[in-house]
Amino acid sequence: MSEPNPYFPHLFSPLKVGTKTIKNRIEAAPALFAFLHYVEAPAFGYYQPGPERAYRMLEAKAKGGAGTVVLGELSPNHTYCKRFPFEPDIDFSSRDDEIFQITKKTAAMIKSYGALPIGELLSTGEIKTNIGDGINPKGPSEKDLDDGITHVEAFTKEEIADHIQEHVAACKWFRDAGWEGVMIHCGHGWLPAQFLSPMYNKRDDEYGGSFENRARFTVELLRGIREAMGEDFLIEIRVSSSEHLDGGLELEDAIAYCKLCEPYVDLIHVSCGHYLSSSRSWEFTTSYAPHGPNIDLAAEIKKSVSVPVAVVGGINSPEMAEEAIASGKVDMVSFGRQFFADPEFSNKAKEGRADEIRRCLRCGRCYPGPAGEHETEIWTVKYPPLDSCTINPYDVWPASHHKVLPERMPAPEASRRVVVVGGGCGGMQAAITACDRGHAVVLCEKADALGGLLNFTDHTNHKVDIRNFKDLLVREVEKRDIDVRLGCEVAPEMLRDLDPEAIILAVGSDDLILPIEGIENARTAMDAYLTDYADLGGSVIVLGGGLVGCEAAADYLERGIKVTIVEMKPALMPDTTGLYRTAVHDFIDAHGGSYEVGAKVVEVGRDYVVAERDGERIELHADSVVNAMGRRPHACAELEQATGARVWKIGDCVNARQIGDAIREAWTAAMEIV
Repeated sequence: MSEPNPYFPHLFSPLKVGTKTIKNRIEAAPALFAFLHYVEAPAFGYYQPGPERAYRMLEAKAKGGAGTVVLGELSPNHTYCKRFPFEPDIDFSSRDDEIFQITKKTAAMIKSYGALPIGELLSTGEIKTNIGDGINPKGPSEKDLDDGITHVEAFTKEEIADHIQEHVAACKWFRDAGWEGVMIHCGHGWLPAQFLSPMYNKRDDEYGGSFENRARFTVELLRGIREAMGEDFLIEIRVSSSEHLDGGLELEDAIAYCKLCEPYVDLIHVSCGHYLSSSRSWEFTTSYAPHGPNIDLAAEIKKSVSVPVAVVGGINSPEMAEEAIASGKVDMVSFGRQFFADPEFSNKAKEGRADEIRRCLRCGRCYPGPAGEHETEIWTVKYPPLDSCTINPYDVWPASHHKVLPERMPAPEASRRVVVVGGGCGGMQAAITACDRGHAVVLCEKADALGGLLNFTDHTNHKVDIRNFKDLLVREVEKRDIDVRLGCEVAPEMLRDLDPEAIILAVGSDDLILPIEGIENARTAMDAYLTDYADLGGSVIVLGGGLVGCEAAADYLERGIKVTIVEMKPALMPDTTGLYRTAVHDFIDAHGGSYEVGAKVVEVGRDYVVAERDGERIELHADSVVNAMGRRPHACAELEQATGARVWKIGDCVNARQIGDAIREAWTAAMEIV
């Protein structure tokens, strides 16, 4: 018997699941789609999914120490279950085509790191994406969807039997490719959950009506897989502990469901929510939801079953995972977006380097979720673009916007003298990466502390994850041989004296002060964070309903301050989409925030604002006014031209944007110094 891990003994203890032994209690959850099997072609016009990046993403998770690695969604049927136009039709009877060989190679790779490879099978049911193929989706019951286009056909009994056999064929295909088991997705509103839910299932045969009848599809599916695959094939199911929808499935349904499924499964994986309400149902949590919201619900399910129970959702720390297992609430913890943020999560925790983990911000940049969940969203595309992780500059997942894989960047020819101007997140990341590449780095920050604009997170409860990231960057700088100069505002003469071979300008942005009468009467949003909230009084008018203004408004509302937001465009956060926008907007709505959209501010006083909309004058009164109309790049032309050294500009001094832009540009700039 090996000695228990000194840092997280429960998280790094082995777990017996069925006939398998998993080396630790960490699962790398399925991430989006099974990109290994997708063609190298643009999807919706904004990224190129490809097998190489998907393989690398899975390798990073396995190499990073996960106990199991689950491949993302794969459809057992390629007609009425096909979700996206770029998904190829897999021949589950073939054992010698290219797709099978790639899948086999991937399983062997995952095993080489001591992890178990698990495939995920997902049946869409009636929420099959309309991809223009003319094929109707199939669900428990016949209906026309609200889009006025899609007709759902009801499964016949013969089609149910056929679909079960399609699952069996896919399981055999995975087994023959070396995979140790499958996860059957029975939650998030997909087909098994549709059969279970009276909202979807209106049948009057043995698959409808009573709870047992509505669960019959799942039970027969799992029984069919078990009988065909035997005991040595791991079967995991993902269930929603609660759909968090009016009329949706609740915890008591999940408990009864899991008890019916238990004879045929080895592991129950507890999530929550519904795909069509990804923000409001907490299928994906944001910073406006608690961490680990499913742990206590999973604990209730665990009390009623004898097989191991895993939990997923909003967990980004080994400390929370350790506590959940040590307390007996769950047996295993599944991490999704956290493995985008830091695929080395497991190894860092195991080795006592938890303070080095880049903990997921739950910002939704990697997966924004379907657009349009909030009724005011004016975005017209159903699926906003996927993007790289905000805080992982080495991100290699298939939707990453990195053009070059990290190891393909050129190695430095020599150690260079590098000056980084600006100690915000971009400047710190640039300094860290340049130092790790062997360069001699001077990092100059005009304030008396590193952190830059992100220091505002010390004053808001909703930004604890960003605060943790900011603090991590500070720690990473401090532990390296970087010459940090605080209270150092760099002038051209200083740059010339330092004689750098490379300069990275990360000087950030300044508040945008528009030429509006009386605008000087408003304090800026950043200044408001650095003062006592009580100074704002009992009511505030926020100028600007972009993301900064709305997040600031949410902070004020949380403290009981009455808020009115004034936004010139026709909706709040017009440049933000998906689940995060919904979360912020819902918070404002739930806490009584009001807003005037389509309104142009024309005059500002200390306790009032005058705006115009369609020629109508709007006069608002409050105790104070906050200017959150945006930011503009800080001028740095003199620094660019101070020496003959090559200069990189990164982050907000190029254009006021987001953390992820600064981090990615910082890493790329430092990697280009050779």
